[in-house]
Amino acid sequence: MRKLVLLTSIVFFLLPVQAADNKFKRMYKMDYTKKENINVGFTNMVNNEKIETLNSELSKYQKIKNYVTSKEKPGTKRKKYKGLSQNIYKNNAGSVVYIGNPSAKGTGSGFLINKEEGLILTNWHVIEGAKKVYVWFKPEDPSKMDEDLLVNEPRIDGTVIKKNKSKDLGLIKVLRVPKNAKALKINKKIYVDVGSTAYSIGHPSGLTWTFNSGMVTQVRKGFKWRYKNSRHLANVIQHEVPTNPGNSGGPLFNDKGNVIGVNSFKDSKGEVINFSVSTDEIDKFLKEKIVEKKKSQYIQKKSKQTWIQKKSKKKNSLTDGIKKNFPDAKPHDENKNGIYDTWWIDENKNGIIDTAFVDDNEDGLIEAVLVDDDENGKWDFLFVDKDLDGNPDIAYIDRDQDGNHDVVAYDYDQDGEWDKFENAG
Repeated sequence: MRKLVLLTSIVFFLLPVQAADNKFKRMYKMDYTKKENINVGFTNMVNNEKIETLNSELSKYQKIKNYVTSKEKPGTKRKKYKGLSQNIYKNNAGSVVYIGNPSAKGTGSGFLINKEEGLILTNWHVIEGAKKVYVWFKPEDPSKMDEDLLVNEPRIDGTVIKKNKSKDLGLIKVLRVPKNAKALKINKKIYVDVGSTAYSIGHPSGLTWTFNSGMVTQVRKGFKWRYKNSRHLANVIQHEVPTNPGNSGGPLFNDKGNVIGVNSFKDSKGEVINFSVSTDEIDKFLKEKIVEKKKSQYIQKKSKQTWIQKKSKKKNSLTDGIKKNFPDAKPHDENKNGIYDTWWIDENKNGIIDTAFVDDNEDGLIEAVLVDDDENGKWDFLFVDKDLDGNPDIAYIDRDQDGNHDVVAYDYDQDGEWDKFENAG
């Protein structure tokens, strides 16, 4: 009897930023003597509404919960399959993705079908209500496959480009695909034998990249089913491959490793009665034209912008100084060299300093913003513009306010939304 010992080590690495800890420990020591002044540009690191929005984004961040139909798990004993089935997983797991739907706060599976165009196939109900979704490919490091760790890894943003509600199919486009990922071919002419073995790869109940198998029990044409608020009709494959929340949208394979369907739903009234939309329906879906709805000029003008887009001015602009935008700012010479490098701000106008802009290298560009959210004399947040392009890309969070940051947030594409959170301990 084989025993499998799973050793999982979680190591968090903190991207070093020069003098980050020291900035947290700066005191409210102000020097109002006349010093040499420098012209500091008004970039995205300096605006009135930025802090409230960033803090709100941090508080809204949650790990996406399991989605799709919540049915009972099958309680029957599983058969053991021998042969080359392990190669089906080995050859195809890298093509299966984990999908997060931020609109529905749900997750599901999908798989790459066109590498050049970055096309990923999934279920309609996995991407229901979303225009944008988050996509994670299988990490090269097995220790990062765990759902709790995976959602903290860099994601790939996906755009929903096509949906067929009736067939419960959807198509996502991503701008980049890992080099080791391959596209799975869809062949509508593959014949599915009742009694043959089928396999699936997906993320049931958050157990990412799970490999399952079972018998094909029937092929049903024009089958009808429904979810809570929708009705569907398609050709499906009935099988005994375990299907649970998180499996939806993943591929169903035959014993040769060919895709024969998209795992979609299960019958809650019976045991091991699961269904996948067949490849002939997938083929029809992929041939449907993508209808792009153009927004009117009015809607384009009124479309909601991120706080960066809304408040941004010309990058690295040196036309506006801090004094112009914050007349009550108190300059300070932290480096003691006769040049102002820190400006203390009372944003709430209540007599208590709650924000500080920092120009450490004294080049006229703000590199960091310190925030005392609860105004207790201790910094809660440190926002850093590491690449000095005028946009914050790292946030250091000191939850226990001991002077050392314990959480780090990263905004890799600098779109105003945090892409990754990491413990600093």
